Amino acid sequence: MNKETMPLSLFSDDEGKKIFKVKQYYTLTVEQYVKAKNRDEAFDIWLDNGGVINDKINRSLTQESFNECETSFIDVDTPDVKVEYVGTIYPISKDDPYDLECDTSVPENESENKVVPFNKTFGRHV
Repeated sequence: MNKETMPLSLFSDDEGKKIFKVKQYYTLTVEQYVKAKNRDEAFDIWLDNGGVINDKINRSLTQESFNECETSFIDVDTPDVKVEYVGTIYPISKDDPYDLECDTSVPENESENKVVPFNKTFGRHV
């Protein structure tokens, strides 16, 4: 007789029942907004202060009735992390420095998209 180790408790009234292993795959997407100066800093801040708390992924996530169903395994796969620019924070008015908004129309590398005036007298950019 082959025996497989499993977390199920067996009782006398279970005789004759069959045991099935049901495995379900979930896709969890976590989207978080991070304030940073650039993509690299955003990723570093996210690594230190964002994401999923892996220690919280345990049997408390599952539904169990110990007479019929018990959890044997929970795993989390962390494949790709995508950092996407959303906008730049600007003051709404010059009078109130705390009145800010995120302007999504500003390009990520604003300086690359600005025209830099050229000073003909000195032959260099101003």
